[in-house]
Amino acid sequence: MPCRKEEKKLAKKLVLAVSTYIQNNWLLCCAKIYSKLGDAFIFPLMDLLGIDDRGRNVDRSERTWLGVRKFFERKLPELKQVRDESMDSDDGKSRLYGAVLDEVIDTLERQLSEMAFFRSGEGMDVEIDEDKMEFSPLTNLGCESEFAKLDVRIVASGGSTSVQTHSRKNIVTTNWLLSDPSFTTLSNVEKRNKWKWARTSDNVSDVKEIESNYLHTVKMTKRLALMKKSRTEEEGTDQNNETP
Repeated sequence: MPCRKEEKKLAKKLVLAVSTYIQNNWLLCCAKIYSKLGDAFIFPLMDLLGIDDRGRNVDRSERTWLGVRKFFERKLPELKQVRDESMDSDDGKSRLYGAVLDEVIDTLERQLSEMAFFRSGEGMDVEIDEDKMEFSPLTNLGCESEFAKLDVRIVASGGSTSVQTHSRKNIVTTNWLLSDPSFTTLSNVEKRNKWKWARTSDNVSDVKEIESNYLHTVKMTKRLALMKKSRTEEEGTDQNNETP
């Protein structure tokens, strides 16, 4: 019985602590500023990119690199105007919002300036084919989804199955071959012939060669990176030893 009373006291203290924290004026002020920043910049960008299933009403033709560049060209001047107006305000919350916007704008301009596609035409050191950029993927959300599925498969297999085998299983799963009427209606002999073609055809040989070359390139890149790291560490050790 005493234990139950102690648990209730601790629970009340926890509720009181959480209530005090979430009702703190500073926390509420920061939450309101984040909400304003979200409405002004974060959520429109998420809508454009389709992050978290947002922006269903956005024209998909705008979800290109050119569309993103136009978004920043339009949005940055708007943010700068709001920043200047907020910084000149007599209200402390407005000035804080202006300071936050100033940091956001500085970060955006610095990061965008590092990408040739977002820099102005002056001093361009990289030639960009903007027609091809129309078809370049904007995000790696599809890649993240595939990695999530790979994680699930690895856990289910206990980590004993190779990545290549997981990849091949994923291909068969996602192309619906085994459940497609064009395959299920075949005779057993025709099915075996189709499987044989899928394992020994010229197309498969080409794919295996591409895969082999890619894995070889990955291994060589990893090896060169390790060699460079080792050489850098040795040079650093030599310099330390030479220092009197």
